[in-house]
Amino acid sequence: MKVRITDELAQQIVDSARAVVGWNINFIDRHGRIMASTDSGRIGTYHKAGHVAARTGQVQTVQEDRLEDGVSRGVNYPIIMDHQVLGVIGITGDPAVVGQYGFLLTKICEVFLKEYRLSQEAFSEEAHRSRQVMALIYRDEDTVQQLAEDQPELAGSCYTAVVFRWHDGFRQAGAFRQKMAGFCQKLGVSLYTYVYPNTFVVLVPSRGYAEWDRKLPQWKEWFYPEILAGIGTEEAFHSIHESYRFAKMALQAAGDRQVFCVHADDMKLAFLLQSLDGAVRRRYCQDICHLLTDSDIHLLQVYYQQDLSIQETARILCIHKNTLQYRLKRIAVKTGLDPRVFCDAVPLYIATLPWFRK
Repeated sequence: MKVRITDELAQQIVDSARAVVGWNINFIDRHGRIMASTDSGRIGTYHKAGHVAARTGQVQTVQEDRLEDGVSRGVNYPIIMDHQVLGVIGITGDPAVVGQYGFLLTKICEVFLKEYRLSQEAFSEEAHRSRQVMALIYRDEDTVQQLAEDQPELAGSCYTAVVFRWHDGFRQAGAFRQKMAGFCQKLGVSLYTYVYPNTFVVLVPSRGYAEWDRKLPQWKEWFYPEILAGIGTEEAFHSIHESYRFAKMALQAAGDRQVFCVHADDMKLAFLLQSLDGAVRRRYCQDICHLLTDSDIHLLQVYYQQDLSIQETARILCIHKNTLQYRLKRIAVKTGLDPRVFCDAVPLYIATLPWFRK
């Protein structure tokens, strides 16, 4: 990978070199322009000796100041990586004195540039992987088809989308992303990405899902309740977007139920209900519950949580069973739906689900 040196990177190099050797340092590009310097007045000016060093790949020593050439006395060392001159680093001062720092200067540059190249390679790989995942989960059909043709080993598997989301201000977000990326690499899962600002998506191939699933309790132990998870359905390569859609629904259910993780396959009725538009859900609730008080709705929620048990509902609400029966009858009068009759209980149950009402 070719390294492109920015002005910011060049300035980091000269500042670090200055801290080590104590002399003024310049970084000069291949055209002789001083990209960065510990003498800010020289930034952007032409340096003839530096230009020669870049063009020839040879160290250039300047014995005396030559203002007409934009140079001060010192030594200029070409920085070479992979047989290519990337720039020149110059040190200003008496060549007999500063020349002894040449080896140290070039090594400082090499360390910076190698670390920078590694970071750029990692970023490039991450960006490429992110583009692949985004194309799959958002159904960019052209890109997905091209990916299938280029990497048939990916297209031959089924996948389950897993979506993690953390709360705003979660301080361990970086640690979580690092751990998750490391675990994916260990399992051989190649399709994962961070989605700004607080989501991490993993597309788990069917062959590795069992081991992945065994890890979930540990993720919960480490990061719950700051992080929640939703797990989609298993889908073919070209239908990964469907798994992702279900994973987001499961993630929403996890938040509503205040649990770490929900599997889409366990949602059943919630699948159908969550697919409804928010405005439709609110209208449905309003039509059924507009005459009910908050106390009525809470009573119904407890009643349905207790599987329509009068005795258990009365015990939890600390009221007499006759009082509960009276209040249920009053709800039937208000809504035209009797909570104790199955066919009427179903629409009431749906209308009082906490997450459905949002």
